[in-house]
Order: sequence, then structure tokens, then C-alpha cells
Amino acid sequence: MKKLAIFICMSSILLSSCGEGKLNTEAKKTKLKNLKTELVDLKSQIKTLEEDLKKEVELPAEKKIPVRVKELKKEPFYHYIEQPGKINSKENILVSSEMGGLITQINAAEGQWVSQGESIIELDSEIMRTNVEELNSALELAKTTFERQEALWEKEIGSELQYLQVKNQYESLENKLKAAKAQLEKLSITAPINGVIEELFLNPGELASPGRPAFRIVNTKKVYVEADIAERYANVLKKNTPVKVSFNALNIHKKSRLTFVGQVINPENSTFKVKIELNNPNGSLKPNGTASLEIQDYVNKQALVVPSQIVKRDMRGDYLFLSKNEKAEKTYVKVGLSQDDKSMIKSGLKVGDQIIIEGYSEVIGGSLLDIKN
Repeated sequence: MKKLAIFICMSSILLSSCGEGKLNTEAKKTKLKNLKTELVDLKSQIKTLEEDLKKEVELPAEKKIPVRVKELKKEPFYHYIEQPGKINSKENILVSSEMGGLITQINAAEGQWVSQGESIIELDSEIMRTNVEELNSALELAKTTFERQEALWEKEIGSELQYLQVKNQYESLENKLKAAKAQLEKLSITAPINGVIEELFLNPGELASPGRPAFRIVNTKKVYVEADIAERYANVLKKNTPVKVSFNALNIHKKSRLTFVGQVINPENSTFKVKIELNNPNGSLKPNGTASLEIQDYVNKQALVVPSQIVKRDMRGDYLFLSKNEKAEKTYVKVGLSQDDKSMIKSGLKVGDQIIIEGYSEVIGGSLLDIKN
């Protein structure tokens, strides 16, 4: 009996537990169903509220970046070599005496303009003048003797030898007189060109001698600028190549052309000479002054040119930004020569492209653009 009672008790407990578990599962299912219903209802309410708010308050749009653009067109592009130069004058002459002698007079002062052939320094010519006068007298006598002897010879009077001796004496004196007069002229040191007396090296009372500088005369109405150019430009620069010449110390700027291009390379520095001749009517350009040259070494009349500052560089290469459909587009390009603030684009762009020239530092690829005029 006792065992039967225990069996009945355990059976009751098992039946009770199974009934309770079944009731919990049903409750959970019911609760889940109710929650799903509530979720659908909440989503519907959220959607309704969003639509109502959208009507009442406009949501902020994505920010547009203000930029300025420029339509790309073909235009001339020039490139220049920058090189220092030096002013020289072809008519910068150091004059010496051809004869030795005592200086008796100086007829010009330093800084004075003189004409070609004008006497600047005179040497003592007393002895030479006396010699010329004596030769003149002797020549007059020889001339008279020769004329008489010639008249006799025409009449077949006298010997031929006598006639030839008189003739030779006359011609010899004539040549000596010419030589004496030439020497007399050399005792006056004259200006070989029109110009300004830059320096006088001798004073009255000093002895002048051949080869010793007497004075320097300079004509600066025509000058030239000379420069040494690197060998790599030897086949680029030609005569008449355009060049800009600046004399910065004098605030003078000129446009000219190369008048001389050297054909020999200096082995010491691998350069060749170029020259530019310039008119200098008021003498403002002085020999040995400095100049700055910009020599044109490249020109393209149909180039695609952009401002140099808009070109950026990353690991892939050079790039800039274009405007396409009011959005920024990162575009890689191949850059050629640059001059001042402009760069020539060799590839990557075409005529008509809208390049961003202001505001480019604020954009990235895909940025919305607010294009300003």
C-alpha cells in the first residue's frame, strides 16, 4: 500500500508540471503576437510623424561649395630662359700715341663730347715742323731743276743719266716730304670716333710714347648686352630670337632680339655667347652695367594653359578639378613647361573643359558645387 501511495503521488506531480509548461508556452506566443502588432502600429505612427514633419520643416540639403570656373580655350604660351647679362660698347677705345714726344697741350677735358678727327693731345712738333719746312724748300728747288732738265731732255740736250738723276732726286724729296707731314700729323693725337672723353692718362709736360695709353673715348649711343648661355640651348636659340631686357637698377625695360649667337662652346664653363644690340640715345645705359635677360626658347600659339596654382600632386601624379554637372571631378593631367603663374597642359584636358580656378582647395571628387560668376 505504501508503494502504491508513492507511485500515485509522483504521477500527480508529473501531470501538474506538464500542464504548467504548456500554459507558459501559450502565454509567450500570445505576448509575441501582441508585441508584433504593437510594432506594426509604432512603425505606422513613426512614418506618419516623419511625413508630417517633412511637410512642416524642410530637411537641410547637402552643402554646396562655392567655386569659380573657367572654360578652357587654346591660347599662346611662351617660355623664357632667364639669364644675367653685361652692358658693353663697341666704341669704347683706349687711344695711344704713335709717336714719342713731349705733351704741350690738351684740348679736351674728361666728360667732354668730341668729334672724330678732333685733336685731343698735342706733342712738341717744333723740330718736325722745321724739318718739313726745309724739305719744302728743297723740294721747290728740286722741282725747278727737274722741270728745266726735262725741257732740255725733250730737246735732246744733255745726257739721259743726268736727267734720271735729277728726276730721282725730285721724287725722293717729294716722298720724304709726305712722310714728314704724316709724322707731323701724328704729333697730334686725335679722336678716332665721335664720343665722350672718359679718361685722360697724361698731363701737359709728360712724355708720350707709343703703346702708352693717352686717353679713353667712349660712345654709348649704341651699346650691346652680352650673356653666357648654357650649352643645352645651343640648337634652340637663333639670331633674331625675341628677348626681354631689363635694367632693374635703372628701372628700364626693353624688347629686342638676339643680334649674335655664338658658334663656339667655351670649354671652361660649357656656355656660348649671345649679344643684343640696343640704341642708347641719352646714354642712360653704361658699359659694364648689369642686365637681366628673358630669352624666348619656346612658343606654342595653340596651347592649353591653366593657372599653375590649381595643379596639385599626389602619389599617382598631377591633377586638378573640373566642374561636370555641378560636381567636382578629379582629373589627372600631364604638365609641360611653366612660365610665371601659368602651366601648359600636354594631355588630360580638352577645349571646353570647365576648370575650377577658385575654391579648388575646398573640394574633393564628387563635391557639389555652387558656381559663381
